[in-house]
Amino acid sequence: MITPHRLSVKFYFEELSVDAEAFIPVFHRWIRENVVPNELLLDVADYKHILDGPAILLVGHEADYVIDFTDGKPGLLYVRKQDLGADLSNALDTTLSQALNGVKLTESDVELQGKLKLRTDGATIVLLDRLNYPNAASNGDSVDTAASAEAHLSDSLAALFGSDATVARVDNDAREPLTFELRAPSAPDVDTLLSQLGTGN
Repeated sequence: MITPHRLSVKFYFEELSVDAEAFIPVFHRWIRENVVPNELLLDVADYKHILDGPAILLVGHEADYVIDFTDGKPGLLYVRKQDLGADLSNALDTTLSQALNGVKLTESDVELQGKLKLRTDGATIVLLDRLNYPNAASNGDSVDTAASAEAHLSDSLAALFGSDATVARVDNDAREPLTFELRAPSAPDVDTLLSQLGTGN
């Protein structure tokens, strides 16, 4: 399937209370020390005044990292904006590899002192491309793009997260991007997932 314009994945913190402020010096250090492979990180923005939304944004050329509280669920949101690959499969692999690397960096960060953990047994995936991936049935077209994307994600993610992994389309407003929820009760840990993606250290 065609490469989406942008693609995001959000992994959720185990903790329900997360201090967004603590990520400001962390993200600034990620920029200074160039800790993220294959990406150019540029700046940090503070949006803590926004309730139930993005709080701290690490802006990059290829992607952004966000400490996000949308729907009251704190998590690390990764938004891939550039160099996604040739198709949806490439985009998904790239996005997951970098997002999971962000998970590992967060959990092992010296300033956070291992106090925060992120779950790998679930995630929210958003196809940020309403032209190529409309959030509606295709109205007479022979192929429902949303259903095809769901099937594609289901196959790809089950191969990575475990045979019991499921992907369900979120019943959101048709004006919002096409969104899916991953549930993976038997998901391996972050190091195993990175190794399976070929990006483990």
